[in-house]
Amino acid sequence: MMKNSKIPKEIGEGARSRILTFFLGNMGKILKSKQIRRASGDTAEWARRLRELRNEYGYQILSHRDRGDLKPGEYILETDKRKPAFA
Repeated sequence: MMKNSKIPKEIGEGARSRILTFFLGNMGKILKSKQIRRASGDTAEWARRLRELRNEYGYQILSHRDRGDLKPGEYILETDKRKPAFA
C-alpha cells in the first residue's frame, strides 16, 4: 500500500490508516458503511476505528446524526482540517 503523506504518524499503519486514506481520497463524497468496512480490510472493528478518527484525532467525519441529508450508515468527510482532540 502506498503511504499517504497526509496521514500523521500517530495514526499508525493498520485499519485506521486505511480508513483515513479512503476518506481523504473520497473527500466530499457520501460513503456507505459497507465501503468503509471493505476499505478497512474487512475488519469487524471498522466502526471503532472510525470513532477514533473522529474523537481522538479530530477528523470531521459526519454521519446522519450530524447532517439531516445523510441516512444511517452514510458518512462524509467534508474537510481534512482537524479539530483539536482531547483525551
